[in-house]
Amino acid sequence: MSLEVKRPDTKHSIIYVADPICAWCYGFAPVFEKIREKYSDKIDFTLVLGGLKYGSDTEVFSEGFTETLKYLWKEVERTSKRNFEYEILKDRFIRYDSEPGSRAVITAQRLNPSLTFSFLDKLLESFHAKGKDPNDFQTYAEIAKELSLPEDEFKELYYREETLLETRNDFNYGYILGVSGFPCLVFSDGLDRGILTKGYSSFEEVDGLLGDYFRSIGLY
Repeated sequence: MSLEVKRPDTKHSIIYVADPICAWCYGFAPVFEKIREKYSDKIDFTLVLGGLKYGSDTEVFSEGFTETLKYLWKEVERTSKRNFEYEILKDRFIRYDSEPGSRAVITAQRLNPSLTFSFLDKLLESFHAKGKDPNDFQTYAEIAKELSLPEDEFKELYYREETLLETRNDFNYGYILGVSGFPCLVFSDGLDRGILTKGYSSFEEVDGLLGDYFRSIGLY
């Protein structure tokens, strides 16, 4: 994305489009955390859950599918230097499904919006680095407890139909944004909106794009 010079008084925002079973999102998480920390005074950050696999596109952990996933994880591991727990790929009862985990993130977001990214990061880590079932409610409950979210409210809200509908709305919104791969950063200067990065990027790459833009409008 080429960032054009815009008026310095406009509001800036980044929509982070990600998914709790996305290995590249797990790899990108520390990068995005550093970006949020550096630009928190200039950019409002929000999350949209993209829906990597849901509905008829979900897949069981068959031997063939997990071999493909293993190859992907090793590529992410090499690029991001983050560790993976490969033993979970032997569990044939796991289903590669975005919806349950995304629903848990939406639940956490509704209970405490300030914990949205923390919950997503911990969920990504629990699956990819700790080998926990990404579809198991107990996984979400443990993270909710760790973040001091009210356990009973979390459970009640998670199973509400409206939470499921809100999750599917996120999936649809990602499509409307034109996002076809994760992770993705959608940047807006308050006037125009476009994809800043798609897929894994290093901190230096994202920081370079944003730094050049803010310098060009005198806000760096």
